[in-house]
Amino acid sequence: MINVLIISHSLIPSVLLCGHTQMLYLKNAGKVNYKFLMAGAINDEDMSWADVVVFVRSESDIEYYASCMLKGKRHLVYVLDDDLLNLPEYASSYKYYALPSIKKNIKGLLGNCDTFLTPSHVLYEKYGKDFKNRFLIDEPSLGVGGERKVNDKIKIGFAGSIDRTQDINTILEDALIRIIEKYGDKVSVEFMGAKPAIVDKYKLHHIPYQEGYKKYTETMGEANWDIGLAPMPVTDFHSCKYINKYVEYASYGIAGIYTDCVPYVYGIRDRDNGLLVSNNSDDWFNAISLLIEDEELRKSISRNCYREAETIYSLETLSNDFYDKMMTDYVENKEEIKGIWKYKVKSFFARVVFKIKEQNIMLPFWMINKLFRIITGTNNKNNTLVNLTDVTKGL
Repeated sequence: MINVLIISHSLIPSVLLCGHTQMLYLKNAGKVNYKFLMAGAINDEDMSWADVVVFVRSESDIEYYASCMLKGKRHLVYVLDDDLLNLPEYASSYKYYALPSIKKNIKGLLGNCDTFLTPSHVLYEKYGKDFKNRFLIDEPSLGVGGERKVNDKIKIGFAGSIDRTQDINTILEDALIRIIEKYGDKVSVEFMGAKPAIVDKYKLHHIPYQEGYKKYTETMGEANWDIGLAPMPVTDFHSCKYINKYVEYASYGIAGIYTDCVPYVYGIRDRDNGLLVSNNSDDWFNAISLLIEDEELRKSISRNCYREAETIYSLETLSNDFYDKMMTDYVENKEEIKGIWKYKVKSFFARVVFKIKEQNIMLPFWMINKLFRIITGTNNKNNTLVNLTDVTKGL
C-alpha cells in the first residue's frame, strides 16, 4: 500500500479541500497509508516512510529544503489554489508572500516537484507547463445536507471571510438595499463572516466567522438559505480562484447567484445550476428579484446544483480522481532520508533574522556572529554593532 505524506503550514480549509480530506477518505477505504505534517514537524523518519509527498500551498524554508532532499528520491506533488506569487497589496498576507525569500521558496518547490495539481484553470496554464505532469482537480462537497426545510421568508445569504466586506460594499450593497426596500418582510438577508455596514443600518442578521471548517459547514446547514450570493471582483488575482462557493452552496441546495467571470464560468450554467450576472447594481438587483419571484426557477436551480454536489463533487469521486492524478508516473524509490534537522536549524535562524530585520534594529555582534555565518556567510570582525537590514539584503 502506498504511503502518502501531506506537508503544509497548517490545516486551513485549502489544505482540507485540496488533499487532506481526500487522503483520509482513501485511508479509511484501505487504499493508502496517510500522514499529515505541519511544516515545523518535518522529520527524517516520516520522509523516509513516505512514497509520495504532497506539498499544499507550501512556502517556508523548511518545506523548500525538504523538497530539495526528496527530489529524485520520492514522488513529489505540489498543490496550489491561489496565486501566492502575485497577491494583491490589499490582501492581509501580502507582506509575507511578497518577501523575496518566500517567493524563492515557492518557485523552488514548484521546480522540485514532479506533478502539479490545481483547481484553477488559470493556475493550470500559468504554472503547470513546466511540470512533467499537470492536472486540474475539483474540491469535494463536504457538507451535503438532507431535505431542505421550508422557510417562512425567502432567506438570502452571503458567506465569506471578513476580507470580503469590501466586495459586498462595492458590488452588492446598493442592490441589497433596493431588495430590502422592495420586498420588506417577505425576505430575510443574512451575512456569515463578513459584516458590512448595512448589517447594522438595516438590522440584518449576522453570523460570526466560524472557526474550523466542520463548524462552518454545520452553521451553513442550519442557515437554510434559499438564495446564496457570490460576488467576485473581476481581477487577474481573483481569476485564479476556484468555484468553491458554488460547491458550498450546492451542498445545501442553495440557488446561487455568481459574478459572470472566471472562475465561475467554468462551473455555472446560467439558469440551470445558478445565475451568472455582471457586477453592476441593476444586474444583481434583477437576478435576486428573479429568484425571489420565480419559485419554480429557484427550486429547479436548487435541485440541479444539489444533484451535482452529490455526484460530480462527491468526496468518493474526487478522492479517487485525486489519487489517480497524484500517482501518475509514480516510480518506487525508497532511499533513506537523513539530515533535515540541519535545515530546520537554518530555517529557524532565517526566521529570527527576518523578524529582527522587520524592526530595523542594531544588535551586539557577539550575539549573532554565528547566526550570520550560518545564514549569510557574513563575518564582521571589525565592528561591534551590525545593522541587520544591511546584512540580510538578498536573503
